[in-house]
Amino acid sequence: MKPLKLTMQAFGPYADSESIDFTELGNRTMFVISGKTGSGKTTIFDGISYAIYGKASGEDRNGPELRSQFAKNNTLTEISLEFILRNKRYYITRSPQQEKKKSAAMARRQ
Repeated sequence: MKPLKLTMQAFGPYADSESIDFTELGNRTMFVISGKTGSGKTTIFDGISYAIYGKASGEDRNGPELRSQFAKNNTLTEISLEFILRNKRYYITRSPQQEKKKSAAMARRQ
């Protein structure tokens, strides 16, 4: 499997939409994902894993917990992955189960 593009929205530490274009690596077969602690390295692996398998790469993270705590209430948590496998191009979009926050007006009524 060769990843082409990963887009993560309201996922992990990313409040908005972040995309990684793997095609910029050209024909390289190996690359390093590096950065400071907390910069989102594991989130990249979680995003790829979640798109393909419906699970994060680690046992301690799952569906609802993958939503960014920094995301706006009306932003959908969503992962999209485009990749090539055996010379065929695939595109997957997956969203974990997520609760919609109550509006302020609804919260006041209760």
